[in-house]
Formats: sequence, C-alpha cells, structure tokens
Amino acid sequence: MEDVVIVGAGIAGLATALALKRAGVEALVLERSEGLRATGAALTLFPNAWVALDALGISQNLASLYAPIKKGYVTNLDTGKIQGVSFVASNG
Repeated sequence: MEDVVIVGAGIAGLATALALKRAGVEALVLERSEGLRATGAALTLFPNAWVALDALGISQNLASLYAPIKKGYVTNLDTGKIQGVSFVASNG
C-alpha cells in the first residue's frame, strides 16, 4: 500500500485520515500549528455533512450533544433584505 501525507489537521484532514485508516491505508497528518487553539469559530453541519459523519462512524458522538437547526437567516449585504431559510426536509 502507498503511504499518504495529509497537509492540515483541520476537519477535512482528520476525517480523511480516519477514512483512510479504516480502509487500511496509513497516513501522516502534518499541521503547522504547535497545538490546539480555540478561536471562537462556529461550525454548521448541513444534512450531507451528517451523512459523511455517519459513514465515518462518529455522528452518534455529536448528535446527542447538539440539536439540529431548523431555520436560519441570510442577509443580503447590498440591500439589507433578510430571508429565512428552512433546513427541515419537505415532502414536496
């Protein structure tokens, strides 16, 4: 098997390393930061991200801690108009 080098230990890099490990591929993850850092950022996971977390086998670790967002808002910076966006699946 080939060795893989992943540059960046963010969400995508770590998820890729986990998926490769489960497929039997060893990966080296490189990160320039010396340690973990909290920057006050937020992360929104849309339904397709939950499908990916399910595939990695880790969604159950998060689903019990975080309630799904049912509605959000988008603001047009040019006009100031605010539009509601529903994240609930509809059958039509």
